[in-house]
Order: sequence, then C-alpha cells, then structure tokens
Amino acid sequence: MVAHVADAVGLPSGRILTGGEIADLSDQALAAQIGDVDLFARIDPEQKRRIIRALRQRGHVVGFMGDGVNDAPAIHAAHVGISVAGATEVARAAADMILLARTSRCWARA
Repeated sequence: MVAHVADAVGLPSGRILTGGEIADLSDQALAAQIGDVDLFARIDPEQKRRIIRALRQRGHVVGFMGDGVNDAPAIHAAHVGISVAGATEVARAAADMILLARTSRCWARA
C-alpha cells in the first residue's frame, strides 16, 4: 500500500523498512541501513524516535512533523520539531515550530 501511494506521487519506493524489521535491528544496524531506505511503514512511536536518531547519527538534519501525544518523542528528537495548531497539547509543547494555518505563516519559538 505505502509503495503504491509513493509511486502515485512520484516518490521512490525501492527500499521499504517496516516496524517489524526495525524491531529486529540494533541502533547501530539501523543507522548503517538508514541511508538506503526510501520509505518506513507501520512504525511505532519509539521507532520514529530511533529513525530520527539514526538519521542524525549519519549527519542528516532532521525535521519531524506530528500532531499526537505519541509523536512527542520524535518531535523532540528532531533538529526541528513541527506541529500544528490543532495538535494535542503534548505535541505542541514538544515542537519548535507550530503551523497555524495552511499558509506559510507559522509561529516559532526562539
């Protein structure tokens, strides 16, 4: 399903890593594979945070957008955590930037 959606919008989908596969990887093994992954599927909140940490370990600058309580650890782990005005209070509190509307306006904490 995720590969079909990615293909439909023009995103690469050659290498998909699932939450079940991530669960079997150490943090070091995840970091070693992260550069070859096009899509992540069926990821739990802790795995989102692990993915962000692996990307950061490989030298990537990471932004993460989430709106639920379960997104807060990943929002916090990213270089730039993003949420939306209608998100849970926990997600908004974890975010560095909150999008207020479907425009380019946003509010950022200094």
